[in-house]
Amino acid sequence: MRVLFRIGLIVSLCLALMAGGFLFWFYTGIGLPRLENLGKLRMDQTSKIIAADGTVIAELHGEQNRENVTLDQICDDLKHAVIAIEDERFYQHGGVDWEAIARAFWTNVVQGQVVQGASTITQQYVKNTLTGKERTYWRKVEEASLAFQLERKYSKDKILEMYLNDVYFGQGCYGVKKASEVFFHKQPAELSLSESALLAAVIRIPNYYSPYLNPGAAQSRRNLVLDKMVEQGYITSSEAAEAKAQPVEVGEDKLVKPIPEESPSAIAPYFVEYVKKYLYNLFAGDQDLRARFGDLSPDDIIFRGGLRVYTTIDLNMQKYAEEAIASTLNKPGDPAAALCAVEPHTGEIKAMVGGKDYSEQQYNIAAQGGRQPGSAFKVFVLTTAISNGISPYKTYDSSPTTLEFPDGTKWKVGNAEGSSYGTINLYTATVRSVNVVYARLIRDVGPQRVAQMAQAMGIKSNIPAYPSIALGSCEVNPLEMASAFGTLGYNGVYVPPTCVLKITDADGDVLYEHVPKGKRVVREDVAAVVNSILQDAVRHGTGRAARIDRPQAGKTGTTDNYADAWFCGYTPDLSAAVWVGYPQGLIPMRSVHGITVYGGTFPAQIWKKFMEKALEDVPPSEFPKAEFGYEEEESEEVTVTICTESGLLATSLCPHTETRTYRRGEEPTQQCTIHNSQSQRVTVPGVTGMSESEAVAAIRGVGLNPVVNYSYSNTAPKGKVIGQSPLAGTSVTSGSAVSITVSQGASPQSAVPNVVGMNETAAKEALSGAGFTYKVVYSPSDPSLAGTVISQFPGGGASASPGSQIIITVGKN
Repeated sequence: MRVLFRIGLIVSLCLALMAGGFLFWFYTGIGLPRLENLGKLRMDQTSKIIAADGTVIAELHGEQNRENVTLDQICDDLKHAVIAIEDERFYQHGGVDWEAIARAFWTNVVQGQVVQGASTITQQYVKNTLTGKERTYWRKVEEASLAFQLERKYSKDKILEMYLNDVYFGQGCYGVKKASEVFFHKQPAELSLSESALLAAVIRIPNYYSPYLNPGAAQSRRNLVLDKMVEQGYITSSEAAEAKAQPVEVGEDKLVKPIPEESPSAIAPYFVEYVKKYLYNLFAGDQDLRARFGDLSPDDIIFRGGLRVYTTIDLNMQKYAEEAIASTLNKPGDPAAALCAVEPHTGEIKAMVGGKDYSEQQYNIAAQGGRQPGSAFKVFVLTTAISNGISPYKTYDSSPTTLEFPDGTKWKVGNAEGSSYGTINLYTATVRSVNVVYARLIRDVGPQRVAQMAQAMGIKSNIPAYPSIALGSCEVNPLEMASAFGTLGYNGVYVPPTCVLKITDADGDVLYEHVPKGKRVVREDVAAVVNSILQDAVRHGTGRAARIDRPQAGKTGTTDNYADAWFCGYTPDLSAAVWVGYPQGLIPMRSVHGITVYGGTFPAQIWKKFMEKALEDVPPSEFPKAEFGYEEEESEEVTVTICTESGLLATSLCPHTETRTYRRGEEPTQQCTIHNSQSQRVTVPGVTGMSESEAVAAIRGVGLNPVVNYSYSNTAPKGKVIGQSPLAGTSVTSGSAVSITVSQGASPQSAVPNVVGMNETAAKEALSGAGFTYKVVYSPSDPSLAGTVISQFPGGGASASPGSQIIITVGKN
């Protein structure tokens, strides 16, 4: 007996020690995840991109679409419904409901497997955030221990708030706020009793009880939640009956609202993508800023960090930009257009249109890559020249010529349509956009200086120091051009463009705030002179179609093959650049709406439509007065009133006049020959559709002077007039010029050679030999295809005009 007693005593002591050890472990949680980690836990939250007026234009989220709320932002019905169905003794137990655990334990032993749980709301939160979802007895014990500790650390209300922000409701919605917004288009504080009960019903098995996937099961469980709420005294039987009377159906006028299809931002999609890239570069380049999000990558911070990104986009200007493009290029097969508008004194991007349709083309022409700007780049040559003391009245021979540069480079250059203006000054060459003068000018100032000036003013693309950049042979994008022209609008001060004003976290703590930093890159007197000349380029030069009723300046640009057309213009308040062309390649625009596309046609028209609306409520601002000359003590000036249209001394009959200062001896002395007492007004005849000879005779017959241009047309036969300017019915002064465009017939087409499979050098030779230009794009590929053409556009055998650009993709390791 004594031996048995000793054995029993030892066993009892062992059991007591084990029980005590277990209880000590249970209440201390040694070896378990530490609750302190909850303080470091960052639940995924949806980030928001916000326009200048506070409108949310995009929401960015990863797998978990969540936005946290406080408990007082959740209606009582929802809180009661969740407690009633998930944990009716939530406010009585200490984190673990021992009675429910015992009941579940017995059921699971009888069944031989885990079939019933008894987790409290606290345990569910612990499982979701700390221990994971493995269903074993030991994991339940860990949950119970941590739940007990959690309830000693936080209040019941705080635990309920954390749980309701964490729990998954299906349809990608985490937390009650996103679930309320998606399911019912409401905030959690606005839910009805029926809606609250339905959300609580979904929690147990979100996919099975989803009102979208299984409305019958969802309705049955919703009704069970309502019954539980009656049993526990949260609502009356009549309130439950009224809530049950609402069927669980999906529709705009039903209890549950349809889920919108996932799509790119409907508002300013190109701008939204630009902001995403900006955010990535910001967080990738700032280790201290990134460290505030623990070990999250820049992408994870953007999509999971709950950022509030306050941007510069003006939604009214964005709408005006989109409408200006859509109303101008409104026919099938029309080229695309891109527009970017920047505020000169802040650098804020106010509007950005990167192409026709984001769903079809994600490449953002407004801010990515580049296209040749043509004569719009002459502005940087002009600014460099004036900065280096060259007078706007210095004269140059404008005849086509071959120029030789100090390094031995020879350049054959001519003017548009082969024209020549004799000896003219730099001012006139700018207004008329005379190529030869600018070729001579860049030889005087040096390509390197021009490239440096362009980059200082805001061009960030690579600018090779070649003479041909004078005529826009480099590649730029509309954002750069709007920003650089805005430097002139701000009197020579460059302010880098920005799309973001401020970034906060979900709690409103400021992470980043933009401070505009301007830098003078052009002398104020130089900017004033350039502005004055570019104002005249719009008043009576190639940019006439862009005229608006306020001080403005600008420059057109057209490439040699008519594949790119630009208008870049600005006021002291807003700078905007418009590009028109085909994004898929250098496709000549010789017949769009029956005309050849120049910078002074569709781009200028789009710019005008946009700026008139964008500045509708902004009082006009004047540019500073220009002083043309630097040796003021030695030179005299004279101020005269001239006719804007003729450039000669104004008469009382001139409808548009302006005052201009000249160096003495350089001012016009002849009176206007267009508007005088002998002049008569005549009506321009309609000649579109006539033959060239008939049109010329008709124009001369009413006392006007015909100017004939030629263009290919795939719709009009050779020799027929396909366009005229001014339009038929316009009243003009006798002797005025009327430009007509005559069809040269269909554009000659050649078969594009198939170069897929060739090496890069052979492909280039084949395309050049067939009369095409090419652009090479490199793409990662199998090592065996490195240096080999793996695709081309247009494809081999397609018809294209000689000189068209063929894009080839070459593999690389």
